[in-house]
Amino acid sequence: MTTTNDKSQEEEVDEANSAPLHEFGDRISSPEDAAIYSTANGLIEFHKSHKFCSYCGTPTLTSKAGSSRICSNHNSINSNGTCPSPTSIYPRIDVASIMLITSPCENYALLGRKKSWPKGRYSTLAGFLEIGETIEQCCIRETFEESGVYVDRSSLRFIKSQPWPFPRSLMTGFRARATFDSGRDGTSHEITRSSSNSSNSNGHDLLPTIRFDQDEMEDVRWFHRKYVAERITEGSTALSYKPMGQEEEFHIPGKSSLARYLILQWVREEEQSE
Repeated sequence: MTTTNDKSQEEEVDEANSAPLHEFGDRISSPEDAAIYSTANGLIEFHKSHKFCSYCGTPTLTSKAGSSRICSNHNSINSNGTCPSPTSIYPRIDVASIMLITSPCENYALLGRKKSWPKGRYSTLAGFLEIGETIEQCCIRETFEESGVYVDRSSLRFIKSQPWPFPRSLMTGFRARATFDSGRDGTSHEITRSSSNSSNSNGHDLLPTIRFDQDEMEDVRWFHRKYVAERITEGSTALSYKPMGQEEEFHIPGKSSLARYLILQWVREEEQSE
């Protein structure tokens, strides 16, 4: 597999002209270049999707060196303009939570996959913020909706964030533990003893039962820390990625994804404690 160090800047630019950013983002060599690509991708998507005013339908114009747009029927640039839209139209940013949920004993992580992903790719759960909720509430809700697993609210902590311009998201990364109690009405969560589905388990650990939404997820499982640690490869975030060998069974997203950071942080905790 070609590594970042083997690719010249010119090759990276050529690739940018012929492929979506998420197809080659793992191979961008520096954080500064990644930030430039990310900003450019987000602004291109913004200008493509805001060619007309949402208030009056009149064509919009670029403004402020391309960081915003303005309705050509606005009275600030047209003395006969009648559009009531804001003076500047800025890119919309969709906030999402992405979370590594561990078992109550923290030896297992809750990872899932979508049907559209390359074979064997598993990642952290994630979902978009809805109107009227906090990002912490989003994390708890999305975990339950995608897996049927309750989150211990007191364990929820923010880790870091990442711009994700596909086309206009901001990912907010969290870490939390699952619980056997819903925390609302005293309802107890169904318990499952670890098994072959809980990869590399000892058969004695108790885990919250998973009930995932098959319309949204193809699979959701508890993965033991040792199982994941033994299968850490370069991985990829590209949807066109063709896994080979062991990766066809299991691999995590590439370095451009916040999911990888969250997973590796959890995996390395055991190494640091040894």
